[in-house]
Amino acid sequence: LDSGVDASRGCLSVTELKSVNGEASITTRKGNKRFALFDLVIAATYEGAVSGSEKKVKGEIKIEEFTSHSDEDEYIFTVTVEGSGSEQDECKRIAEGMKDRILEKLRIFVEEINKL
Repeated sequence: LDSGVDASRGCLSVTELKSVNGEASITTRKGNKRFALFDLVIAATYEGAVSGSEKKVKGEIKIEEFTSHSDEDEYIFTVTVEGSGSEQDECKRIAEGMKDRILEKLRIFVEEINKL
């Protein structure tokens, strides 16, 4: 997943789905009606660079409270960066700007799991 931000600021990509922890299940109620129930914490790593710099910046994006009964505005979206400095600050801002793109991927996940 690329950042989708103006390349003049820099580039950033999610490089690894680090972990998905929690519980997920599918339950059947009222005949054949199926429901997906989940309560997950998702962590992914990212790597990027600011325009004009070859220094690689790494960090983590974490989504908590990703549950079947929560609205998107209830998810806890946290971005951290390794180290400190202007490049790290800018890459962290770029990663925070990826929130809508990540939420779109999570919407697709919810749609797909509800089709099971």
